[in-house]
Amino acid sequence: MGLFLLLSLYTRAQSGSFAGMGNASVMLYDFWSVFSNQAGLANLENPTLGFDYSNHFWLSETGTHSGAFVLPTRSGNFSLAFKRYGYVLYSENNLGLAYARKLGEVISASLQFDYLFFHQSENYGNRGAFLFETGIIAQINPDFSVGLHLYNPTRVKLADYADERVPTVMRFGLAYSFSPWVLFSIETEKSVEQKARFKCGLQYEPIKFLYLRTGLMTQPNSFTAGMGYRIKNFTTDLAFVSHENLPLSSQIALTYKF
Repeated sequence: MGLFLLLSLYTRAQSGSFAGMGNASVMLYDFWSVFSNQAGLANLENPTLGFDYSNHFWLSETGTHSGAFVLPTRSGNFSLAFKRYGYVLYSENNLGLAYARKLGEVISASLQFDYLFFHQSENYGNRGAFLFETGIIAQINPDFSVGLHLYNPTRVKLADYADERVPTVMRFGLAYSFSPWVLFSIETEKSVEQKARFKCGLQYEPIKFLYLRTGLMTQPNSFTAGMGYRIKNFTTDLAFVSHENLPLSSQIALTYKF
């Protein structure tokens, strides 16, 4: 299962508007923070529903379906999210329930509880695990933000054989708005079992509600490009991700703000 797990971790966080920016997103406030750093949900003021589909390397077997609903309340914002990666013989399924809120004018924090379910062919059997993730974002000033997210800090065990565990992943990043139309983000991601990944992204808004994006990632080396457009309460995002050895991946997402 380890080989599939490595591939799915590479694709796990590429969702919504962030995919076109190299997924350098741990410090950003957005609906799609539900799959990145849930602290980014703290600023949402309207209930929002979104769905995302990623086709990795033009293979239906490595596709990812995901969706989420965010409900803002006076005591904080709640979200329910799901993600499914794989196909009939092997799939990784995640269901997450998160809570995010602002702690004063600068800090936002979050906590999410996840249930992972691994479906495998009959010869290998299924596996499940509960874990949690947590994150914070500091909005230092209107143009500069810092984010930190920790996934599975307790290194939850999947199987006794070979001491197989769900990887622990830490992400840290910075974002700066050079103007109301230009946003730059940079991030590093480190799994306890892998080398550190570097990511950066750029978003440009040439006209109101039209967003052009590009970015890059290392380990493996990938370039990204994408765009987003908002029409009233609907927002559509499209992205493409290259790979140094494998075919192109594509992603499309749709959100609706109530």
